[in-house]
Amino acid sequence: AVLSHRKTFFNCLNADIFFKLHFSDVMLVFLPLFHSGGLFIQAAPTFYKGATIVLHRKFDPGTIYRDIEKYRITKFLGVPTVYRELLKVAPEKRKDISSLRVCAGGGEKLNQDLIKKCADAGLAFRQIMGQTETSILLWASENDPLKKPGTVGRPVFHAEVSILDDRGKKAKPGEIGEIVVRGSIMMKEYWQDPVKTEETIKNGYLHTGDLARMDEDGFFYLKGRAGDMYISGGENVYPAEVEKILKLHPKIEDVAVVGMADDTWGETGHAFVMVCPGETLTQEDVIAMCQGKLAKYKWPKKVTFKSEFPRTSLGKVRKGELS
Repeated sequence: AVLSHRKTFFNCLNADIFFKLHFSDVMLVFLPLFHSGGLFIQAAPTFYKGATIVLHRKFDPGTIYRDIEKYRITKFLGVPTVYRELLKVAPEKRKDISSLRVCAGGGEKLNQDLIKKCADAGLAFRQIMGQTETSILLWASENDPLKKPGTVGRPVFHAEVSILDDRGKKAKPGEIGEIVVRGSIMMKEYWQDPVKTEETIKNGYLHTGDLARMDEDGFFYLKGRAGDMYISGGENVYPAEVEKILKLHPKIEDVAVVGMADDTWGETGHAFVMVCPGETLTQEDVIAMCQGKLAKYKWPKKVTFKSEFPRTSLGKVRKGELS
């Protein structure tokens, strides 16, 4: 993506507001600087504010806790996987983290249980959602996820963020559609790829590929990626909705759901499950989590247990590599 200086400037303004940056802040950056999260959501806005950055080459829970205490870190950004790993560290080994003011998270929806555990551990969590083409798109306060369970927040400044239905019209509250954005935070184009640029930017709107609904108060709720959705017996199934329910199981550490071919239904769900260390589960245990919470056509038909998932540098699951 080609990101202009203008876009980067307005992104810095949004990050400044989100993090409530002050020149006395100390920002911990362990996300790679070749990624939008590390460079444009953390490093650039921190330099813009004249604050301090502590750089880590890689993520290591023990080192993170050590340096929060050593350098009096006030803010950082991590994907949900980061928070799950931080919470695995025994409380007596977590050092003094009282300096923390904002612990931001993005990359996927977080369930209420993880948010509560973060709060109990002194990790002042705030949800954001964005992508390289726009940087931060949606943000939430510390209390929003508690008042609005499942929300990823409301739109940032300097942009118009909307949801369009299948006909390209603005979706009504409660209707699922694709998140689109226009304004100063948009990328210019994809580098030397006019075809992809034309497919992504239509009528002035950048199409994110993220499916969501919006409530009456303007809060957004992610439903998944447009490309992730599969159709089972003529019904749309959004893997993120199924994953959210399965992650409520106390023995499940992580889960990824994909669509698989089915002779009867066209497609059905295939759940890949990582079980918490020392725990065991059966396929029946996993599917039982869906009872009373999801329509039956959304239940995964197959469950595969994995010791680990293939992931990107930010910790997102590479679903295309699951087998």
